[in-house]
Formats: sequence, structure tokens, C-alpha cells
Amino acid sequence: MIGHESALSIFSYWGKARPPGEADANGPPCHLLIYHCLDVAAVAAAWLSRDKALMDAFVRCSGMKRKTVRAWVLFYLALHDLGKWEVRFQLKVPEVALLLNPLFVEADSRESPGFDHGGAGLALFVKEREGLGFKDIHEDWMLAVAGHHGRMPVESRLKRPPASPAVILYDRQARSAFVTGIRELFLDPAGVAPESLEGPPPAFLAGFCSVCDWLGSSTDHFAYEAEPMDLEEYWTSARETAERAVTESGLFRVPLSAGGMGELFPEFDARGVQQTVGQWPVKRGLTLIEASTGSGKTEAAVAYASRLLAAGLADGIICALPTQATANAMLSRFEAIAGRLFPHGGNVVLAHGKARFNREFKRLKENAEKAFADGGGEGPAQCARWLSSSRKRLFLGQIGVCTIDQVFLSVLPVRHNFVRAFGLHKSVLIVDEIHAYDSYMNGLLDCVLKRQKEGGGSVILLSATLPARRRLEILRLWGDGGTITQDAPYPLVSHEDDAGSDFYVSHEVEENKSVHLEKVPAEEVLPSDELISAIVAAAQNGARVAVVCNLVKDAQLVAGRLREVSAPNGISVALFHSRFLFRDRQRIEEETLATYGKEASREKGRILIATQVIEQSLDLDFDWMITQLCPADLLFQRMGRLHRHNRPRPEGFETPRCTVVLPSGDDFGSHLYVYEDKRVLWRTRELLWHSETVEFPHAYRAWIEDVYSDSAWKDEPEAITGAHEKYIDEGQSKRFAALQLVNGGVNLFSDTDAHVTALTRDGEMSLSVIPVVNSGGAQCLLDGTRIKGLSEWQRDEVLSMNAVPVPGGWRHHLPDQDADGCVYLPMARISDRSWRSETDRVTFTYDLFFGMERIDESFE
Repeated sequence: MIGHESALSIFSYWGKARPPGEADANGPPCHLLIYHCLDVAAVAAAWLSRDKALMDAFVRCSGMKRKTVRAWVLFYLALHDLGKWEVRFQLKVPEVALLLNPLFVEADSRESPGFDHGGAGLALFVKEREGLGFKDIHEDWMLAVAGHHGRMPVESRLKRPPASPAVILYDRQARSAFVTGIRELFLDPAGVAPESLEGPPPAFLAGFCSVCDWLGSSTDHFAYEAEPMDLEEYWTSARETAERAVTESGLFRVPLSAGGMGELFPEFDARGVQQTVGQWPVKRGLTLIEASTGSGKTEAAVAYASRLLAAGLADGIICALPTQATANAMLSRFEAIAGRLFPHGGNVVLAHGKARFNREFKRLKENAEKAFADGGGEGPAQCARWLSSSRKRLFLGQIGVCTIDQVFLSVLPVRHNFVRAFGLHKSVLIVDEIHAYDSYMNGLLDCVLKRQKEGGGSVILLSATLPARRRLEILRLWGDGGTITQDAPYPLVSHEDDAGSDFYVSHEVEENKSVHLEKVPAEEVLPSDELISAIVAAAQNGARVAVVCNLVKDAQLVAGRLREVSAPNGISVALFHSRFLFRDRQRIEEETLATYGKEASREKGRILIATQVIEQSLDLDFDWMITQLCPADLLFQRMGRLHRHNRPRPEGFETPRCTVVLPSGDDFGSHLYVYEDKRVLWRTRELLWHSETVEFPHAYRAWIEDVYSDSAWKDEPEAITGAHEKYIDEGQSKRFAALQLVNGGVNLFSDTDAHVTALTRDGEMSLSVIPVVNSGGAQCLLDGTRIKGLSEWQRDEVLSMNAVPVPGGWRHHLPDQDADGCVYLPMARISDRSWRSETDRVTFTYDLFFGMERIDESFE
């Protein structure tokens, strides 16, 4: 037992302190350090007692018995703030430190402001562990919990504090008494001796510790206490508080008891790969689903994930999409089934740079507030305030819907990346449209998949158009890849786990879909006047027509021509791309889904001109599509928006029809900025020239394997082959750059939108520009809002809603960034819908229909 004097010493250190001057009005001046350490352990105990999947993960990854690993986890979580048991940390708030321990007057506070208690805790542990009975292996466990403020410390010798020998001795004795106290609380009752620890900590311990520390630091739950009391007594009280904290935070909800297509989607008539979900192994592993666009891959993936949840192999689902628009669209689909996945209410979190402005996500947060106000604390679909109050907590709810960038941050050098990794490890990670990434992003995805395997998690990957080479690369990250060759059946589900490979083929052959092809060669790869007239005539006859361009400037040019020709006929023309103010893009996105989605009214024809923003995952349905040439796999994604649902079609469009505008020669011009592999474009064009139709699902294998085959075609020009070889070399360099960034040990970046974009995307980064006007001598946004009149809490949201992304190459023609990194572009109003900014060389315009344009620009 702890001796009397030592027992008193552990109550002489503060863990949380009030700012000077607030103590009298708000109760105790501090929360004792020993109590804070127990609060964090209590959160862990409450969480693990409920979350079977998480507790099983600790058992599996540690190789210990349940009782043993629980004891070690609680012990080390209580030890996470060991560096605070040191005079230099205590003197960060000298008024409180001297109140608790007058002896600290014999120390100098000059080193206190920059004192890193995480690194100090690791260094003190290494220095004193032998006297405490701990072996070398304990250092790895201490390292995991010492980095709870976002950065893993590097153990180094800690300088002697500027204090008297009496103070130094007092600190050391207090630390020893603290370790003895928590050992008696956690290790001794479990029959665990300090020297018995053998293996390294589970990969996700650091993330688990950080989350428990955040919740254990919440004054909404753990009130300040500065009076000494028996540790057993305090522990009992902290456990009761932690139970409430875990409930209210939304960290855990009980999942469904039985999963599968029938349980999750009883209204569905299962088809294709959906029919095989019940056969897939209920094991942790990697599952790859290859099936046609619109065939229900997502429902199959979620149904399988629900089986893993029901079996206690995960406690949540995270679904990653290529873009913000596709993530927003997926949010509503998960909201509809959240109550089935988690019958007592599931927390659904939307995670991307603009998530906080999403109206549906705001409503989910309001649902949670209302549920707790009503005293229930649970609802069918919601997002608890605690989960949504920090971007670091986005993967900690039951359902996370995000852009792939947020997943990449789990392996990139960003503060608290291990918290995101923890959220992934304890969940089933679903990644949609995995064909949509370049070499750099594929390098990051491979790192995520490897870490997910190491952390004991599961992954489900989705694609309609995955080349065989890439399929094999992915499967070999998890196992041996099996024996499936380029002649693999389609659709196909591949599964890899520790036991080996399994493959599942639907007994129901996918319905054949034939898309009629029209090829139109053009010098500028732009629709001719004749094609423009045909588009307008089709809309006049009731057709919903999509024109898809690879470049924003092309989309703007085509939209201008179409609007001019269609105006006399009253045909609705819309333009959708990324270069709008966010508030305008949000409106256009919602209008597009409402106009061309599954439930849209079809009473008259319309025309939509768009870029790649409609290419992936959006449930849009068109009668006719006109598209610029793009790689075959992405062309098929675009074609997936044709006749997506069974409904009557206008005369002449009873069958799907796609018109591809092609370059007349081998010069692909500015399109190579977007699609860098010239051979892929050349091969796609050659296949199109010699085809009258594209037959699905056959084309998903035949065309894509031809286009992405490593061997040169017999009639392939040497210049095309050489361009491809250069592209491969550059791709390898980009993949290496991604791996180097992950493993290079560079300084950590803060978790900001700018860093997210810079770290997760290769190549030229976009700039965020805020157009402004002068009104009465004041700088205003385009809607007249005065920027200086914004309160601090309004500023971030309002500026984000009124910013537009533009290419980084424009920076030379724009004003400099201000101290906050904002680029303000002064503009003059030229109409109710448009504004202009002129310089000596470049003119910028912003229009509510066209978005941001750079006039007489020479490149995209």
C-alpha cells in the first residue's frame, strides 16, 4: 500500500487548472492530476465494457487474455500524463502549483512555457522504469500513450529542472507513489505483475488513448475536484461519470443483431452480387466488389458490413467517396438505414472540408440535440455534438461518410493522424470508385490498406472498371492474390484474409446493356454547330441530355453556345463544375440531383453541361450523353448515367445513346493535363472508332484490359508507346513520393483544409479565391455582406461559403494572400448576375451561371 507521506504527495499536483482569476467564482481552482489520470482510465473502462468488437480487437492484437490486456490498457492510459508530475509543468500555472505545494517556490519557472509533458513523460519513464519494475518492452506502450496531444514524442534525456534537490526528490517520489497507486488499482486485482508484459501495444492504442483523454478532460462531465480522497472511492465515482460521458458522446451504440441484404434492405429484390452477400465469409479481411455502375454494389457492401457488425467484428462503418458531391449524396442513403444498422440510434458523421455547411448534416446534429433535450439521448439517425465538434473525431461515430482525403490523413504526417487510424481500425472501411485515383493517390491508398490489415480492420473496395493488374496489386497487399487472371468473370467478388483467397460469382448473369455509339471528330474536341442544334432539338422533344467536358473552360464555352441557341425555345440549360462560389455550387448540386435524380419529374426536356463532378457515384439519369474523349474506364462511368432507371424514354432515345467528341489526330492538347497517359486516350479512341456499340457487362473486362494492357498493340505508334513509358516512370516517382511522405518522418502538419489538399492530391494545388466588391468604402462579398462586420465565429463560415477554387497557375495574376492565407479578388459589378476584375494582362469574371472565368487565358 502507499505510505502516508507518499499518499499525500500525489494530491499535490494539478492536472487541469482554471485561468487565473476564475477560481473564486467557479469552485476549485484545479482538478488534481491523479483524478484526471483516473478519469481517462475510467472512460476507457466504460467504453471497453460496452464495445465487444473493440475489446476483442485489443485481445486479438495483443495476444493476451481479456482480463490481462484490459488491466494493461487501463494502467497505461492512467499513466499517459506522467510528464505532468514534474515541477516545470506544474509551474505553467504558478498560482495553483504553489497553492498545492509551497515547496515549488524553490524552482524557477523560466522553462515552463515550452515544456512538453508528452516527451517528458516518455523520458522520465525510460529513466525510472527499472526502479518501478518495468522492462524495455514497456517503453513502446508508454510511447503510444505519451503522444496523446497529436505527436509521437522522441525519447531523449531530460535536462535537470532548475529547482532545488528537495523539489527534484519530491517529484520523483510523487511519480513513484502515483505509479504504485495505479498499479494497485489496475494490475494487482487482475493478478498482473509488471515484469509479465511481453508484446508490443496494439497498433491503435495511441488513438484510443487520445480519444479517452479528450472525453476524460471534458468539464461537461468530470467536474473539478481538488480535495484528497481514497483512490478506490474516486475510481468508483469516475466510472459512473464515464458511463454517462460515453453514452452522451456518441462513441458507441449497439449494432444490429443480424445483418445481410434481407435485414438491411427488405424492400429490395436482391440482384447480381447482392445475391451472394450471404455466402461471403464473416471474417476480417479485404473484399473487392467489381460490378456494373448502378448494379447495387454499395448496398451489397453495406449489407456485408452489417454482417461483420452483427458478428462483433467491427463497431462502425466508414464510407469514403472520391468527391464532396458524392459524399453528400451518400449521406442521405446512410441516414435512411442508420436505424436498421443501429436500432437504438446511430451517429452519422459527414467528413470533408465543407461538411459543416451541408444542410442535411446540420439537421443530423439538430436531431441529436433534440434527442438529449427530450431526455432520450438516442434517435434513429443523428450526430452527437461531441463527435461533430472537432474534425479529429470524424471517424469515431457509428457511420462516417467522407471523401477519400480524410482517410488518407490516417497515414500522412498530420497531427493526431493516429486518431483517424484508430477510427478506421475499429470499423469496416468501404472505399467506392477505387479506379478514380492517380499514381500518387494509389500509393496513399495502398498504405491505408496495409495499415488497416496491421490494425486488424476490414476493407470493402468497389469498382465497375478496375484493370486486372490493379486488382492483383490490391489483393496482394492482403494476401497472395489468388489465381484469378485477366479472364476473370464479371461481376466478381474477391475476398482475402489470413486463411487465403475466395472468389464469388453471381449465379444471376448481369442484364446486358447496349449503348449505341456515335463518334464525332473535331479539331478542338468541341461540339459542332450541327451537334449543338441536335442537342437542343432533343431537349425540345423531351430528352434529358448531358454534355460532359474534361475541362472547366470547355464546359463554360459549350454552355454559352447551348444557352444562346436554346433560349428562344425556352429550354432549360444548367452548368455544373467546381469553379463556383461554394454557396452557388451547393445550390447547383442540389438542383442537379433534384432535376436528374431517380425521383425527378420528367415532364420536359433539359440540358446539363458538366465536368467530372457528375462522373462518379451520383444517381443521375440521362436519355442521351455527349462527352469529350476520356479513358475507357471513366467513359464507362459516364455512360453509367445513361438509362440508369427503368422509365419511359422520349422518341428516338428508347435505347442508351452516347456521342463521343474525338480529336481528329494524335494531338490530345489540354486534355493531357487531366489524363496524363496518352496511350490510354489513343487506345480508347481506336476502340471507339471500330465500334458501333459498347456491350455491358462484357466491355468492363474486354475494353479495359485492352486499354490498360502492358504490351504494345501491333499497330501502336512508337510515339504513343514512348509517351506511355514516360508516364509509367513518372507514376512510379509519384507513388514513391507518396510512400516517402508517409514514412519519411517529416514534421507534422496541422489538420487544416489547405494541408489536406496539399498532402492528399498530387500536382498543382488549387487556390481559394474570395471575390469582393467595394461598397461605400467597405470591402464586401458579392452578396453585399461587409467582411469587417463579421464576428469571429461567423467569419470562417461566411468566407468558406463565398470562396471559389481556381487553378494554382492563376496565382501569378491574382493578389497576394493575406496573413490568414486568403486571396481577395476585387471585382466590379457589371449586372445583377455578374462581376468583373481587370488587370493589365488578364480579366477575371464571375457569373452566377458560368462561375469563375479567366478571359484570354492560354492554359487551363
